Amino acid sequence: MTVAFEIFSDRWAHLGESPVWSETENCIWWVDTDGRKLLRTEATSGRTTAWDAPEAVGCIALRADGTLLAGLATGVFLFDPPAGAFTRLCSPETRPDVRFNDGALDPAGRFWAGTMQRDIASPAGAIFRIDPDFSHRRVFDDLWTPNGLAFDTVRERMYFSDSHPSVQTIWVCDYDLATGTPSNRRVFATTHAFSGRPDGAFLDADGTYWIAGVGGSQLLRFAPSGQPLTPVDMPVSHPTKLVMNRAIPRTLFVTSRRTADGNRWDASGHLLRCRLP
Repeated sequence: MTVAFEIFSDRWAHLGESPVWSETENCIWWVDTDGRKLLRTEATSGRTTAWDAPEAVGCIALRADGTLLAGLATGVFLFDPPAGAFTRLCSPETRPDVRFNDGALDPAGRFWAGTMQRDIASPAGAIFRIDPDFSHRRVFDDLWTPNGLAFDTVRERMYFSDSHPSVQTIWVCDYDLATGTPSNRRVFATTHAFSGRPDGAFLDADGTYWIAGVGGSQLLRFAPSGQPLTPVDMPVSHPTKLVMNRAIPRTLFVTSRRTADGNRWDASGHLLRCRLP
């Protein structure tokens, strides 16, 4: 599927990630992992404000009470926009050679976040559940680059993936929302047949699982059965994650990595927008 994407943000990121839609603020929060910045783009103008982070910031989550959580290198932090301050809430991982990567809230407000080894030399990554009181539990181990976290309340499912070239697998679990417990982990899909590897994901209102095909210039789509649907072509080689405005569900925003051969007119690294047919 070919659609027209436009550069939406008025600044680019070295490694754009983790877009989160804010209904109350009418904006998209996102991050520049390598640039150590937290970004806020107005949904009407594309004007982007940036705050410096003390560490590499892998993911963010916006809770129902407006609390903005950030998974940085050494733990989960609370971000205070007026003060531009980050306050550490918990440190689920103590290894100095790993950092937080992808994350997502479940419908009950639990923050699920994955960690990865910085140099990706071994499958040292894990996925943690951080409860609303910031107690935490290590749930999945032995992952290279955990990504693709998403939740389906209708089908009572949890999704996650591993982006490593040797794995490229998306798993689905049955998910007990009352207890925050996944079970019956099984393969949902793989991306070996596509040019891109599985990165950040989003579940739309129809239960279609969207995931950025990083390195492949596409957004990949899968039906709830795991059947692959027609991918969406991208104007950048490294899309990283996507989000939709649920009030206007065919409006799609995608973060991306700034490619080495990009120039200042290149779309890579920007927050991109399109309206789907």
